[in-house]
Amino acid sequence: MSHLPHALKLGLDALFPNFCISCQNHIQADQALCQYCLDDLNLFDLTRHPNLLHRPDICDAFPDSNFDHLIACAWYQAPFKLWLKQLKFNDQQYFRVALQQVIGKQLQLARQVNANWPDLFIVLPLHNQRFLARGFNQVSQTWLPVLKNQQSTVSSALYKQKATKAQSQLSKAKRVKNLQNAFVCQQDLTGKTVAVVDDVMTSGATLNAATEAIKNAGAKQIWAMLTCLTGLGNLHYD
Repeated sequence: MSHLPHALKLGLDALFPNFCISCQNHIQADQALCQYCLDDLNLFDLTRHPNLLHRPDICDAFPDSNFDHLIACAWYQAPFKLWLKQLKFNDQQYFRVALQQVIGKQLQLARQVNANWPDLFIVLPLHNQRFLARGFNQVSQTWLPVLKNQQSTVSSALYKQKATKAQSQLSKAKRVKNLQNAFVCQQDLTGKTVAVVDDVMTSGATLNAATEAIKNAGAKQIWAMLTCLTGLGNLHYD
């Protein structure tokens, strides 16, 4: 609604009030969280750890990461766990708006604390069968508007050529095998720094498979950008 004239927007806000999904206070129509609740969320401190792979507990949780740099919003726990599940499985769009506010906040901070920044962003694609069955890609829904708002270059160079099994019920070793040759990169990325975007990382197998395909296309550095991080010992999301 940001393109509407200010007076019209104020009128619509008055006629159709919008409320924070956390505290129920009145907020603008294009938001889902008030500023107080957004600031109160337990997000990763990117000021202290611009590259989360250098944070000891995260390094221990994902020791086999093939990508070079990691940025994420939070651990996969309340309230993010609910928001992501409701968006992915029930297409609850007001949770998308809340997640976009969180992602926007973290990305803005990440740009301030990282001297370098990716040349382009690739949202992790779904296989065509999965996309047709679900009807949408929830990662694209949440991340693309934020990336475009921050004038980032988005590419569709990565293609998922293998219809893999759902990762949630597989062991770490089987996850890796499941994703072998799953992705192919359709663009020459020689010398580029590329960010791969996904919603939740559990073992890192999917991101590693995407990283391999992108490095084979010539990229010099791969960043992983996630909404949430979880661990194999926790409840799965995939």
